[in-house]
Amino acid sequence: MALQMFFVLSLLLAMTSPSASDNNPGTTPHIQDICIGRCYDYSQIKYKSVLPQASGSCEELADKFFTAFSHQPPCSLSMAHYQPFMDAAKQALPEDKALFWSGVKQLAHEYAGDGRRFVTLEDTLIGYLVDGLVWCGQGSPPGQNYSRCPSWNDCPLESSESFWAAASKAFAESARGRVTVMTDGSRADRPAYRRDSFFGKYELPFLNKALVTSVDVILTHPLDQPAVETCENGSLVQLMQDVTARGFNFNCEDDPQAILHLLCADDPVIRECQLVTKYMFPGRGDSEKYHPNHPPVLNSKPNLFESTGNTAGLPYY
Repeated sequence: MALQMFFVLSLLLAMTSPSASDNNPGTTPHIQDICIGRCYDYSQIKYKSVLPQASGSCEELADKFFTAFSHQPPCSLSMAHYQPFMDAAKQALPEDKALFWSGVKQLAHEYAGDGRRFVTLEDTLIGYLVDGLVWCGQGSPPGQNYSRCPSWNDCPLESSESFWAAASKAFAESARGRVTVMTDGSRADRPAYRRDSFFGKYELPFLNKALVTSVDVILTHPLDQPAVETCENGSLVQLMQDVTARGFNFNCEDDPQAILHLLCADDPVIRECQLVTKYMFPGRGDSEKYHPNHPPVLNSKPNLFESTGNTAGLPYY
C-alpha cells in the first residue's frame, strides 16, 4: 500500500509540476561569463568604431544585470529591478539611426547592418549582452534557476516583460532625429501596429519630443504572402494618429526598394523576384547565359548598402 501511495503521489506531482519536458529551459549556463565576453566583443571588436560606448566596465555591467534577477522570485520582477543595469549600459544613439521593429527581427537586422546603417535595440549594449539568453531567479541557493524558467504566460505580464520593457524604454529615450519603424503588413493574426505592443507601450510614448522630429514607417510584406495592410489603411491609420498626436511628423512607405533587394537576395527564384527582374531587364530570360555587359542582377549588392564614405542625402542611411 505504501508503495502504491508513493506511486500515486509521484504521478500527481509529475502532472501538476512544470518540468524540463515542457520545453521551458532554465537560466543559460555561464550566463554571467557570457555577458562579460559579449561586452568585450562589443566594445573592442564588433561595435568599437560604430557606436558610442557605455562608461561602465564589462564586469560591472554583468554584475548589475546578474544582481537584478538573482535571488528574486521570477514572477515578482519589475522594470525597476533592472534600472541600475539600464543606467550603467545606456548609450547615446547616432542621429536618424534608431530602428524599431515588430515581427521582422531578421529583416530589420539585415537592413540595419550591425549598426552601420541603422541601430536596433539588439545593436545597443543593453540588447547585445542578453539577446537570445534565458534567465530567472529563485530564493534558494544559488539564486538562479538553471532547471526551468517560467514561460511568458506563467507570470503577470509586468514581470514577463520587465527586462525588455525597460530596455525598449531606454532605447526610445536615446533616439534622436528621424526614427524608423519596420513592421509586417501581412500578418493575418495580428495587425502591424498595436497599442499594447512593445512599440505602442514602451517606445512610442517615451520618444523625446525635444529630440525626435519624425517617425518613418517601413511596412514590409513577405513576397509569397498577400498584403493584409498598407500604409493607407488598417492599423497604420491608428499609428499615424498616435504619432501625430504626440507632435511628430509621420511618413510611411510600403516595401521600399532596399527592402525588396534584401528579400530577393534571400529568395531570388521566387516568382515575384523573377517578374521584377524581367521588368527591369527586358529580354533577359531565365535560360539566358551571363554576359559581362549585362547590368548587375537584381539580387546583387545594391549601392545603398555599400560603404561610400559619404552618406549625405541617402534616405534612411
